[in-house]
Amino acid sequence: MTRKKIVGFTTTIPVEIIFAGGFIPCDLNNIFITDKNPMHFIERAEKDGFPKSMCNWIKGIYGVIMEEGIETVITVMEGDCSNTQALAEILTYKGIKVIPFSYPYDRDRKVLKREIEKLEHELSVEKKVLIEVEKGIEQARLNLEEIDRMTWQEKVVTGFENHLWLVRASDMLGDYNRYNDMAEAFIETAKTRKRNDSINIGYIGVPPIFIDLHDAVEENGVHIAFNETQRQFSLPYFSRDMNIVKRYSLYTYPYGIFFRIEDIKREIKRRKIKGLIHYVQAFCYRVMEEVILRDVLGVPFITIEGDLPRKLDSRTKLRLEAFVEMLKERG
Repeated sequence: MTRKKIVGFTTTIPVEIIFAGGFIPCDLNNIFITDKNPMHFIERAEKDGFPKSMCNWIKGIYGVIMEEGIETVITVMEGDCSNTQALAEILTYKGIKVIPFSYPYDRDRKVLKREIEKLEHELSVEKKVLIEVEKGIEQARLNLEEIDRMTWQEKVVTGFENHLWLVRASDMLGDYNRYNDMAEAFIETAKTRKRNDSINIGYIGVPPIFIDLHDAVEENGVHIAFNETQRQFSLPYFSRDMNIVKRYSLYTYPYGIFFRIEDIKREIKRRKIKGLIHYVQAFCYRVMEEVILRDVLGVPFITIEGDLPRKLDSRTKLRLEAFVEMLKERG
């Protein structure tokens, strides 16, 4: 029996296509941050010449590719990290097969359709197989939607559990049927829990490099009821009659701040969010988005910056504790 080949990727892409091509999808970010010693991936990148003064997520992704022997990588050239083009060039130089993919900044569906079709061609995907995969993956996404609902409405799922289930939706651990079964089992367990009556707060920005952020925040008596980007990884906007192009045109993360703001505002109101934690990665251009976000979201707001995959430093922890206390006093 031939073993399925792993296809890595640098951020969420139309994962249905990888499954339909007969490959195992692998979100390189998740391998990096969930490793017992994620620093060794960064150290591998720096050993190979990556500068210390650049984003450690990119270095971590590179380290995963080289240490885990990933031979094929889909690199998102537009709609994610501005360092990806240089990373793709280095990977090509190292003999890794690189497949570029781009999200059009203006959400032009014709352009997105062309990118999706190029990816289908590159992975030799048959349309009928893709349709079957889409049907199969639908139930997993419905269960992820239920986990998210149970986080903010029934409040029996923690902010970290919500983060973990949704962020892993990018590749569904390489097997969407198994992931769906795991999600169903988790939902049944969560149903037996007591409701958390703490005030709801939200988390916006890219998933954190800090390994304890959600738990550390909730220990102070609040409930993280919204994980913005992680939720987007689960493709919350889909239906049985929605084709793959429309589905990924509604995915907010790659398309700029204004499309994201619409989603964030809607969820603040729906989930009764009292305050927001805005996370940015050190050396990332997205830190400038705070200039707009702070003015338009209408709730108390704190921005924190992370660099290395470790626990919260004492200064950031104190800032978060003070922010949470302020929110609790406001009620």
